[in-house]
Amino acid sequence: MNISKHLHFEKGQQQESFLVLLLFVLSLGIFGAAMCETALPMTVLAISFVVLLVLSAVLVWREHRLAFLPLVLLFLVLGAFRYETAAKLPANDISSFARQEVHVTGRLSEEPRYTEDSDGQIKIRYAIDVTSVRAEGGEQAASGGCYIYSRPVEGRAIPDVAIGDVVEASGKVRLPHGYQNPGQLDTELLLRVQGITASMAVGKRGVKVTSELRPTFAMRFHRQIAAIREHYAASMMEVMPQRDAAAIFAMLFGGYDGIDPALLVQFTTTGIVHILSVSGSHISLLAAVLAWLGSFLRLPRLVTAAGVIFAITIYTFLAGCVPPVLRSAIMGGLTFFALALGRERDARRLLLVASIGMLLVWPLLLFHISFQLSFLATAGLLYLAPRLQAWFVDHRVPRLLSGSFALTISAQGATLPVIAYYFNQLSLSCLLANLIVVPIVELMIVFGLFAGLIGWLVAPLGKLVFALDSLLLGLVRELTRVLAALPGSMVWVPTPGALACALYYAWLGVLLQPSERKQALFAFLSAHRKQELAALAAVIVFFAAAHLARPDEMAVHFIDVGQGDAALVVTPHGHAFLVDTGGTRDGAYDIGARVDVPYLLHVGVHKVDAIFLSHAHEDHAAGAGSILLNLPVQHVFTSSEGRDAYAKSMRMSTADKALAKFTALQTGNRYTIDGVTVEVVHAPAAVDETEADGNEACDVVRVRYGKASFLFTGDMTKEQEAQLLAADADVAATVLKVGHHGSDTSSSEPFLRAVAPRYGVISVGYDNSYGHPKQTILDRFASLGIETLRTDEQGAIVFHTDGERMRVETYAQTHRNVATRK
Repeated sequence: MNISKHLHFEKGQQQESFLVLLLFVLSLGIFGAAMCETALPMTVLAISFVVLLVLSAVLVWREHRLAFLPLVLLFLVLGAFRYETAAKLPANDISSFARQEVHVTGRLSEEPRYTEDSDGQIKIRYAIDVTSVRAEGGEQAASGGCYIYSRPVEGRAIPDVAIGDVVEASGKVRLPHGYQNPGQLDTELLLRVQGITASMAVGKRGVKVTSELRPTFAMRFHRQIAAIREHYAASMMEVMPQRDAAAIFAMLFGGYDGIDPALLVQFTTTGIVHILSVSGSHISLLAAVLAWLGSFLRLPRLVTAAGVIFAITIYTFLAGCVPPVLRSAIMGGLTFFALALGRERDARRLLLVASIGMLLVWPLLLFHISFQLSFLATAGLLYLAPRLQAWFVDHRVPRLLSGSFALTISAQGATLPVIAYYFNQLSLSCLLANLIVVPIVELMIVFGLFAGLIGWLVAPLGKLVFALDSLLLGLVRELTRVLAALPGSMVWVPTPGALACALYYAWLGVLLQPSERKQALFAFLSAHRKQELAALAAVIVFFAAAHLARPDEMAVHFIDVGQGDAALVVTPHGHAFLVDTGGTRDGAYDIGARVDVPYLLHVGVHKVDAIFLSHAHEDHAAGAGSILLNLPVQHVFTSSEGRDAYAKSMRMSTADKALAKFTALQTGNRYTIDGVTVEVVHAPAAVDETEADGNEACDVVRVRYGKASFLFTGDMTKEQEAQLLAADADVAATVLKVGHHGSDTSSSEPFLRAVAPRYGVISVGYDNSYGHPKQTILDRFASLGIETLRTDEQGAIVFHTDGERMRVETYAQTHRNVATRK
């Protein structure tokens, strides 16, 4: 029986279209289930699945023309069913012990990761598959992946561990929790897809490691891969600087550890940062380049295909065979094996089949940026690149250039909406970088792999090749520096909405249609151009009227920066200023570069009029350093602590020219723009650092727009609050940024009564070690009828006001967590 005939598609374009439809409805089922507030009933889904399966079989058997319809609905139900089964964690998962002090035992699942913070302190991250947990109720079997963070124990050597060894540690179990801001990568989801559902910090208590004396085949395999990687790293370190070795190691095996930050910025600006990640896009581009090179050199197709598979296999093994790389290798390997054999249509089908299979096995991948970029980049290379290359050839572009341009434009074009949503930046120098720099990097990768292999046989020759790689890296570094400095090398792009994305991909779909279909479509549009113009005019008038009717509003964003303060104020006509910027005390995570700047770009802010810093503590001021480096900032207003204190907090040189923008505030200063006024309510004089903890230097500012006002108190203490009240200062406000993250050292009852806010916003880190906010403070706010909002629970909090009315939106309201069912 010819099932293709009964499902009303035949070999070729229709079959491919049917696979696209199945992938779409499967994704729709997963997405729809994730957006539901409560879990869908599994019994109903299971019964629906069986009914649709039987109905599909019957209609196919009877050769009914609608046989395809129940099959499509079957995949919709299957998507919802797979999401529900994947989102629910087992009852004994390590995450069920959240916030409990426990003793965890598990097996090391990957090589330990060693990092060094800005103070030179070593941190170690162990990833384990949990086998048991000992809590108050005794020891019990457990499951799930857990990260254990440790520091070297003074006087003791760092444990020598291998994959499969038994690791034991005691501490408080914490759930993964990222920065909950729109446009921010979902840390919890990323870890969940990797199988990590909890973490534990043991500090200098360290871990206990028991070597596995009888490792399984899988353990021995992973240990051998780890040994090979260690051989590469050690060989490179012998002949080149540490940062060069880190960069070349990343090009070979992926990762960013130890890379020169300046080089990372240059790679990002020129659009080739994918070279440092063995992800789907990297494997796809590498495979595509090899396939194209084989075609250009007129190698036999079987030889080209074997080369593609060999390259992907080598990368997969040496990158550790971790799940993200395995998934990327499956997608890239199957697809480009067919492509190298000249079976372009089969390659596209294999991509669709592989993607459907991956989503059935790992449904949460749908929400993972790595999968999104991998699929779209590969699809772009398969669908768009051949058309583009043919167009370039028709327009007499040299074959060498046409292939490179086609690959780069196709991958960038297919992933543009995703890149715009997450990063709001687009590299205009990527064409030149892919044409000039990427071939050198690919050569470095070949040399690097060769050097490591030959180093076992002839060590001096291996070192010589590695030294050549280091010289080539110097050339790459200089080329990317020049390209990154070109005017307009990196441009801001707005965050696209669902409609914009749909229209963009619809446009790409039209471009990919056969010429006769495009001609028919254009003929149809031409025949109805009057109606289309009338509809377009109506849409323009509607949006113009809506824009004109919208009142001038000020927006105040309380950004989730963890255990710190950061707020963005956007005036009615788009001027922007910040009140504090967040930061970490140990400098291990750059809040400014990785949270503040992405948030500003996501909401459309690409220049800052002023930054107001309440005081120099890192959790309020450190983020400003990266903002100054990445965005134009006109002014920085500080407390009386002096520029050196802020330079230290931001880890800047005291001779940095950016410090010329710093001005200390004084009580009574007032700044007005677009009808928004910033008042300095309190700016204490400098205090003796030996007799204070820094909070005494906090400036207090109030932002007014009409009848709406926001009071920012930094870490102001009760003593300062009392001084303000004694001085009869006007502190009334509609919204109060709660002092010191909800600590009981602030927010005295007399002060709260004087402010009389409608809302109190607590900027605080999730499950922080300080116990903020204190329950006594929460009770005090509740007793005074003040509505409390918290960044650790609601994520980013945004107030909109026209000066009379006010509405509030939170990240938790507009974004549903798809990693686990809450």
